[in-house]
Amino acid sequence: MKQFYPVKYLFYISCLAVIITSLFLDKHYLRIILPITLLFLLLTYLHEVLNRKHIKMNFYFMISVMSLMVSDYLIHVNFIAYFSYICICIISYTLFSSLALKEYCATIKFHWKRTSILPLLIGIGLLGYLIFSISDLILELLPNTIPYIVPTILVLLLYSGISYYVYISDAYRHGVKLLISVFLCQFVVGFTVINELFLFYNLGTLFIVSTHILGLYLFMRFLVDQDPTILQDSVKKHL
Repeated sequence: MKQFYPVKYLFYISCLAVIITSLFLDKHYLRIILPITLLFLLLTYLHEVLNRKHIKMNFYFMISVMSLMVSDYLIHVNFIAYFSYICICIISYTLFSSLALKEYCATIKFHWKRTSILPLLIGIGLLGYLIFSISDLILELLPNTIPYIVPTILVLLLYSGISYYVYISDAYRHGVKLLISVFLCQFVVGFTVINELFLFYNLGTLFIVSTHILGLYLFMRFLVDQDPTILQDSVKKHL
């Protein structure tokens, strides 16, 4: 008989509440509902870890989620007024997420000769163009935010690079979850700025918060489903 886990259902219900709020209610309600949803995600992670003996609790991941809970609250209170604090929260998230992957990086052996450099260069180029374009837009409205924007960009690139390194090593069966998660993270950071400062609309908010939750969920699933000590032979991965 399948066991009943109330925490998971609370997480699903809170996700539904986020969708309804994004479409039909004032976005300021998200300052409460979205952090609560991440709290239920965190509790779901704890439940998964405690019920799987081979998985160690990743405290770096837990701290990173807490950072986003604070960030989500500030974004939906006043994005411009709390922009510097939001950047600090994003920096904390990406740093601790990078640390959450350190065991995976330490285990694998990477071989550049087996790696296609072209997709890597294309990915770096597109990410760099996106970051430059959005940063330029921010500086037009918030010219004194360079000390916060530059570190945010650097740690985001660091996190993206580590995630791509883990994925492209072909060492882990669930690496594609990590790759999608970091892409969604980049999407959320970039389009949150656009949605809050330039082109706000409810449908955009829906896409951003849905992508935000999905990205974190996939990152959680990677940490839960993938034991860093279990490697596989090189296989072809398809998105």
